[in-house]
Amino acid sequence: MSKVLKRSTGCNCGGFGGPHGEKHRKEFVKSIHRQRAQKAAPSKPFNIEELPVKIYTAKKVYTMNALQPEATAIAVQGDRIFAVGSEDSIVTGLKAREQSYEIKRDYKDCFFYPGFIEPHCHASMEGMYFKFYYVGAVDRTKYVDGAMVEMKGYDNKQDVVSYLEEVSKTSEEDPIVAWGYDPTLLPNDDDPNIHASEIDFEGGKKVVIMNMSGHIAYVNHATLTEIGYTDDTDIEGVIKDEDGHLTGELQEMAAMAPLMVYFDVGLDELASGLRSFATVASSKGVTTLTDLAFGTVNHSWDAVYQVTQENNYPVRINCYMLNDIYDHLGGVDAFRALKQFENPKLKLGGVKIVSDGSIQGFTGLMRWPYYYTSRDQGLANITPLDLDRTIQELIKNDILCAIHTNGDDSIEMILDSIERVSRFTPDRDPRFRLEHCQTPTEDHLERMKRYHVNGDFFANHIYYWGNVHKNQTIGPDRVEYMNPCATAKKIGVTFALHSDAPITAIDPLLMVQNAVVRQTKEGNVIGENERICVYDALRTVTKDAAYLLREERIKGTLAFGKLADIAILEEDVFHVNKHNIHKIAVKATLVNGRVFDHSSE
Repeated sequence: MSKVLKRSTGCNCGGFGGPHGEKHRKEFVKSIHRQRAQKAAPSKPFNIEELPVKIYTAKKVYTMNALQPEATAIAVQGDRIFAVGSEDSIVTGLKAREQSYEIKRDYKDCFFYPGFIEPHCHASMEGMYFKFYYVGAVDRTKYVDGAMVEMKGYDNKQDVVSYLEEVSKTSEEDPIVAWGYDPTLLPNDDDPNIHASEIDFEGGKKVVIMNMSGHIAYVNHATLTEIGYTDDTDIEGVIKDEDGHLTGELQEMAAMAPLMVYFDVGLDELASGLRSFATVASSKGVTTLTDLAFGTVNHSWDAVYQVTQENNYPVRINCYMLNDIYDHLGGVDAFRALKQFENPKLKLGGVKIVSDGSIQGFTGLMRWPYYYTSRDQGLANITPLDLDRTIQELIKNDILCAIHTNGDDSIEMILDSIERVSRFTPDRDPRFRLEHCQTPTEDHLERMKRYHVNGDFFANHIYYWGNVHKNQTIGPDRVEYMNPCATAKKIGVTFALHSDAPITAIDPLLMVQNAVVRQTKEGNVIGENERICVYDALRTVTKDAAYLLREERIKGTLAFGKLADIAILEEDVFHVNKHNIHKIAVKATLVNGRVFDHSSE
């Protein structure tokens, strides 16, 4: 029988679980009431045809539109695509209708693509994390005071501990909060897990370190004491040693729930973090990002509502509310109340359910014979009964449904639930999405096709954790078909790719490359038979990603009438070395009728 945790939020900060959950819930409710109380300013009469037409010329425009695959110019009026074709053909038509226009040749030597869509990241969380200390193994980037700043990674545990000890000595902060730690990426350490005693620094400050997966935390004894955990604590995921003493490691959402209070930031700080993350995303060609598990960070709605109304905010945000937040706020009524305040750059798209944990953390829910090097089965974050209830309510109210699932047992549980529930509502289109969906079997993929369930694969795992999965988690045989893009395409399952940022850096071109070459950062190929071609990989971050969001009518391809969301690259994705796709520079993006140039970054 599967081990199931107490019902929890599935968020890094603990959400509404734990002793501080009610305070967090009330703050989120207040933000809804504030929005309700605001009287919408009367909109000014607007006629898009009064705006000038701008014709952007390119070396080549790749539309991802099968009816018109390529072009050399694209005309934009307001935030919409007026025409796609050649400069001559567009100009001829404009002259015939006596319409004014201007020609923009700034990017005539560049290559245009539909703006990249990040279907699964955690914008609010990454915006919050920018306040804290980065201790990951991989170099990362953030945007500070008008410039890109590199955050250097650490290659061993002791350097991380020494860094945080120095922070504890020199900073007045208490607690010291850090993020990004991943023991699986520190192979030279005999015991890379951080134990409570190792971060019991002089002065007695609390220390909280989030694992990069977001499903594990490492805390010291001062923190354990404050949140009330003792050797007698009986909560699944509160790890103890052989003698029954707390190690300081907390796995999954029920165990981590009391830590929420330590991941609190003010509205201005979060808004600033969201601007920084959006700038990083835009510099990678992203025009739409999707904030899954939305609402887990305090002030999240106020912050995204604020920044998306700014003219210079470079991306659109599509939010999926976490299922426990959806429940605590009152379900459908609260969801619809927030939807009233969408704007051209902000949409509340659906609800996200968290089923299990992470594979590299051995908490992803796996079927027999479980994990390759252990008999761990993993942990479930929701019961089948609660899963059925939530899915049924979302389908009934036409709310999109995304479900976090990593392990094959979790995938089985979800498909069983969808089969039970959807037979009563065969005419609905909840646009089911299995998030991560890393270990489906062929049978799972065939069932996904049958029930119109889409995949959102985490192909970046092959690059960052491929060797870890091969040697530790699922073994050298099963890893060959982890994130099975080629088989999914063959069977007919629609799928996208995502970064899960901040788990991995937001970078659609790297995602495309990973799906095409399936090569680890160490250089070895895993799952050659699951490689897909460049065109199909580009679909996963454009056309197919838009489909998952149920926005295929306005995004994902470059065609007249659609949003003029464009990624402008310096090189042709189809003609560079496949191993260098991620090195292509993004020259600019176009969003909401405005050009965001990244030439100087």
